[in-house]
Amino acid sequence: MKQSERQEYEEITVNGITYRLSEEGGLRSALVVSCGDLEGAVVIPEEMEGHKVTGLAPYAFSAKRIESIVLPVSLRSAGRYVFYRCFSLERLIFCDTFTDIGAGAFTGCRLKELEIDFYQGEQSCLKFIVDEIRYALWATLRYHRLDGRVETAKVVFPEHYEEAVENTPARIVETHYHGAGGYYRQSFYNRELNFREYDALFPLALAQEDEEILADIAGYRLRFPYRLEKKAEENYFEYLAGHMKQAGRQSVEREDLDMLRFFGERKLWSREALNQAIETASEEKKLEALALLMEQKRNLFPGRRKTFDL
Repeated sequence: MKQSERQEYEEITVNGITYRLSEEGGLRSALVVSCGDLEGAVVIPEEMEGHKVTGLAPYAFSAKRIESIVLPVSLRSAGRYVFYRCFSLERLIFCDTFTDIGAGAFTGCRLKELEIDFYQGEQSCLKFIVDEIRYALWATLRYHRLDGRVETAKVVFPEHYEEAVENTPARIVETHYHGAGGYYRQSFYNRELNFREYDALFPLALAQEDEEILADIAGYRLRFPYRLEKKAEENYFEYLAGHMKQAGRQSVEREDLDMLRFFGERKLWSREALNQAIETASEEKKLEALALLMEQKRNLFPGRRKTFDL
């Protein structure tokens, strides 16, 4: 190999993260190889010393107490067990350019939230991640259009797990599946989420999931109706309108003011559900939510004016 073609490496450590810098064929790239005792929120830069950060090495963040991590648009791949035993990791933000993830990347994680920005279409590694995480997972998907518009979808993948049960007389071990999450994880085609198939699973979820998950599935699909067909919209609306006590309570507890505004705009509240939400906001001292709900009550259920007979 000629001297000019030889790949050379240099390692540097910045803010507790060690990068391996290399140059080959005129392309400069950086690989995250390890990190120190990182905690809390971590943001990986797009460039390091003029090198594009394109990959995470195997075990690069294993057993660290990070809670959230933002990956750069330049990132392409992550090695196996990259987040192994990151027990505190709950939130991951990345782009559709991140497509290659090694096996066991999320072993020992209880990831709860994903945010994905799409710039090149609708394919992503979402399918791989939800297959690795058996717990309930909330995913925000932002589709960036050439004209500057951003269309957003927010979907929930319920928890699922398998249980091996022995049929003792027959000496046969049977696999029992619990929760609708396994079915939701199959609503992909060619690494794209098929929203029609996702929405078609709601009747199954009604039979297997609790009210909190169902209220989130319905609420987020209505609030962010990306590729939402009319029949599915009607099903979600009917469910949510009949379960506003649960939906209102959890939105107040999370202080999700945007969702509470949405409930008012779509006139989903019943008087009883709104009063309960107001009571919850008052008890938990959620003052912004309380003010918003009181305003909605005045608008949706105005009190009768007193009249006097002369």
